[in-house]
Amino acid sequence: MKRTIIILLIAACVGVTWYIANSTERLTPQQKSAVENALLELPEFPARPVWWQDDSVLAIGVIAGQVNPHQAAAKACNVLKSKGIFTTVVEIYDVVKIQKEDDWKQLAADSCR
Repeated sequence: MKRTIIILLIAACVGVTWYIANSTERLTPQQKSAVENALLELPEFPARPVWWQDDSVLAIGVIAGQVNPHQAAAKACNVLKSKGIFTTVVEIYDVVKIQKEDDWKQLAADSCR
């Protein structure tokens, strides 16, 4: 009996995982490029976004001390929303520290929902 329950739970987990993976909308390369280009036009963001993670997280580098990271995250969310993207979290990192020390300390984050 226990074995049957465990097998059913595993099957349910696999089914839910498959459903979530296939029902999640993916961003097109054009959408990502449009967001990156719009961010590059803003003075707060001196470099291309560091990475997109599964289209749900956008990591952006700023120069710490020159920009309020929380305001930069909110501004990046406004750019995403203007491009019709409402399912992404923006994370802000110090780009200089990443380049010099490979230190990925998060300065701020904002959920763009």
